[in-house]
Amino acid sequence: MTTCPINAAVKIDQRISHQAVVIKGLSKQYPLARRTGKREGGLEDFWALKDIDFDVTAGEIIGVIGRNGAGKTTLLNIIAGVLSPTSGQVGANGRILGLFNLGVGFQDELTGRENVFLNGAILGASRRDLENKLGSIIGFSELGNFIDMPLGTYSQGMRLRLGFSILVNLDFDILVIDEVLAVGDALFQSKCFERLMDFKRAGKTLVIVTQSMDLIERLCDRAALLDHGRLLFCGNPVEGIHKYQSLLNTEKFFVGRHSKETGLVENTKKWAEDASHWGRDLGTKEVIIEKVEMLDRFGLRCARIKSGKRLKIKVSFRVKNEIKDPHFGIAIFRNDGVYCYGPNTRFDKHEIFELKPGSGFFALDLHKLLLATGEYRLSIAVWDKNETLAFNYRDGYYKFSVVGDQNPHRELLNMPFSGPSMDGNGTMKARIDLDSLMDYWNKKIENDFVSVESVKLLNGNGEEKDAFMTNEPVKLAIQLRDDAALSKDSLFWAGIYRDDGVYCQGIVHELRDNKIAAIKFPAMRLLPGGYRISFGVWDTVQRKFILCHHGVCLFRMVFDKEDHGTIYMEHAWRYQLPKEEKLK
Repeated sequence: MTTCPINAAVKIDQRISHQAVVIKGLSKQYPLARRTGKREGGLEDFWALKDIDFDVTAGEIIGVIGRNGAGKTTLLNIIAGVLSPTSGQVGANGRILGLFNLGVGFQDELTGRENVFLNGAILGASRRDLENKLGSIIGFSELGNFIDMPLGTYSQGMRLRLGFSILVNLDFDILVIDEVLAVGDALFQSKCFERLMDFKRAGKTLVIVTQSMDLIERLCDRAALLDHGRLLFCGNPVEGIHKYQSLLNTEKFFVGRHSKETGLVENTKKWAEDASHWGRDLGTKEVIIEKVEMLDRFGLRCARIKSGKRLKIKVSFRVKNEIKDPHFGIAIFRNDGVYCYGPNTRFDKHEIFELKPGSGFFALDLHKLLLATGEYRLSIAVWDKNETLAFNYRDGYYKFSVVGDQNPHRELLNMPFSGPSMDGNGTMKARIDLDSLMDYWNKKIENDFVSVESVKLLNGNGEEKDAFMTNEPVKLAIQLRDDAALSKDSLFWAGIYRDDGVYCQGIVHELRDNKIAAIKFPAMRLLPGGYRISFGVWDTVQRKFILCHHGVCLFRMVFDKEDHGTIYMEHAWRYQLPKEEKLK
C-alpha cells in the first residue's frame, strides 16, 4: 500500500505555473533477475516507462489507460513522489495527494473514528484539520453509529466507504488515483462520482488510472494511452478509447472485452434492482429533475389512470453543466418491484448529442396503458450514454394507481385479446380460486371424464411455434377430448405466467358444448424472456378445477429492441432541449 503525504509538492518554473504537472522525457528502469536453466544469469533492463512527455493543466482531469503492465501505476507513483524516475523530469505545482489503496494503515482493533485520525495522519493531514473535518467525513461515509465500533466488525464495503470519505475531505491541489473508484454499492459509487464532479467544478487537478472506459469518457478532459511503457496517444477521451480498443483487438495475447454480436434480444430485466431504495434522488446532479407530471388523454394531471387509456408522462429538468450524449429514461414498476416497462430514448434511436445549461423537458406518450388494476411506481432518469452513472435518477420516486376491472388474482397486464364469449369485467375471474393451484406448478390435473386432446400456440400464419417476436400475432388453441363431460356451469381459464412465476394475465369464459378454447392476441406484447401457459376447467358447483395444466406449456419471446420489463407499450417521445442561458 502506497500513498503520498498531502504536503508533498515540487514547485516548477514560474513560466509554466499554469501547468499543474509537467513531465519531460520521463523514463523508469527496473533491473530484473534472469534465470537460465538452473543458473542465475546477469541482470536485464526492463523499462516500465520510456521517454514520456505530457503536461497536465491546472484544473484538468486526465485519465490514464492501457492494459496490465503498460506502466500506468508506475507513472502515477512518480507523479505522486513515491518513486523517483531513472531519467527525465517531473514537476508539480501544488499540494499532491496520491492514493493507490483505500484505508492504508487501518487497524482492526481501533474504532472507525480512531482510524480517521490514523489514516489521515499517514496521508499528511494535521490532527486539527482532521478534527475540523470529522463531521464531514462521518457524514459522507454514512456509517452513523458504526463510526465508534471496532474496524474489525466492518464489512469490506464499510471499510472502503470510510477510506474514500477520508480521502475526499482532505485538502489538495492535485489528486492522483489508481483504480480505487469501485467503492461500496451502486448508490455510494454514485455519491463518490458526484464528489469527483464537485472537484472538477472546483478546478481541482486529477490524474486517474482506471479500466472503466465509461468513466474516462464521462469525467476526463483528456486520455493518455500507455503501452509497453510508451505514450501512444494523449488527447480527446473518445479518440483515446477507440485507439485503446483497436490495440486490444489487434494484439491477441491480451484478452480484451469483445463486443456483443448483434441479433435478437432473448432476455431483459424483469425486476427492480432494489425496491428498498425507492424514493431516493440519485446522480451527479449535473441535471436536476424539477417536476414530473402524469397527464390523461385530455391533458389533465392525474395520479389515477384507467387501464387501457392514454397516459403521458412529462418531465421538466434543468441543466447545470453542459453534458454530452445523454439519454432520457422512464421505467414503470409494480409496487412489489416487478418491472413492467422501461423505454428510453437510446433504445428508441433518438440521438441527443448534448445538453447545454438551461431548462427543458421530455415526455413519454403511452398510447394505451396495458397494465392491470393496481399500484405502481415510476423511475425517471437522465443518463449518460452507457448508463454508468446517472446525471439525475429518481428511483421509484413517483406513485400512481391504475383503476379498472376487478383484479382478484393480482394480474400484471391487460393485453387486448379476442375469443368466444370472453369476459372483460373480472366478475367471472373472481369466481375462480387460483390459490388452489399453489402446489400444482408444472403439474397436470386430469380425470377420467375430462382430458386434453391438444394444446397449440400458433403464429399469424397458423404455424405451430414455441418462440415468437414481440408484437407478433399469437393464437392459443386448446381442444378437449370429444367425450369430455362438462357441467353447464363450467368455466374455462387460461393464464400467462412469466417463468419466474409472476402472473401476467388471465382470461375466463364459459365453456359449454364448445370443447375448443381459442384465444387470439392480435399482437403479443410480451417482452423477451421465458413464459408459461396455464389453463383449466373450473367447476363452479364443486368449486374446484376438474382439469388443469399449470405452467406446463412453455414458450419464449424475442425482440429486436432492448426495452426492459414485461410488456411493450406503443409510445412516442417528445422533448425540448434547453437553449444556453445564464442560470442563477
